Amino acid sequence: MIRRRRSEGIVPRNYWDYFAMTPFSALDEMDRLFDDFKSGFESYLISPKAAGTHVLRTPVVDLLDEGKEYKIHAEMPGVNKEDLNIEVSEGEVEISAETKVEKKEEDKEAGYIRRERRYSKYYRRIPLPEAVKAENAEAELKDGILTITLPKIPTPETKVKKIQVK
Repeated sequence: MIRRRRSEGIVPRNYWDYFAMTPFSALDEMDRLFDDFKSGFESYLISPKAAGTHVLRTPVVDLLDEGKEYKIHAEMPGVNKEDLNIEVSEGEVEISAETKVEKKEEDKEAGYIRRERRYSKYYRRIPLPEAVKAENAEAELKDGILTITLPKIPTPETKVKKIQVK
């Protein structure tokens, strides 16, 4: 580096500002390191297009606390209610489904045969903040949206007793 003025050193004064640690610069550096780490694995992952007909999907889920019950809304496009499997325990919900679609078109006059197959598997495990009554859970599938209603187990009231010191 060339010295511009005698008062400046060989290294310009603002050179070290890049290395000054502030909370925001530390977060930026962590983001950069994580992106570098993540990009190293992307070449090893198989994209859904390259995976053929088998794709594992994670449905998008909303968990709502409505006071006496929880409601879960999960997006399950193209899934029939016969293909759904829902397991509820006191502390979690597991949603899984498998869809198999096979289409076959044939036009002998045009001289082509077309056959397509699609297989998708959905899975999501949702931990719940409080215990629920698994035996009273209900589910409904309408327009590709799965709604699960989970009544909470009422928490026992804690009684406070005042004790006099003797």
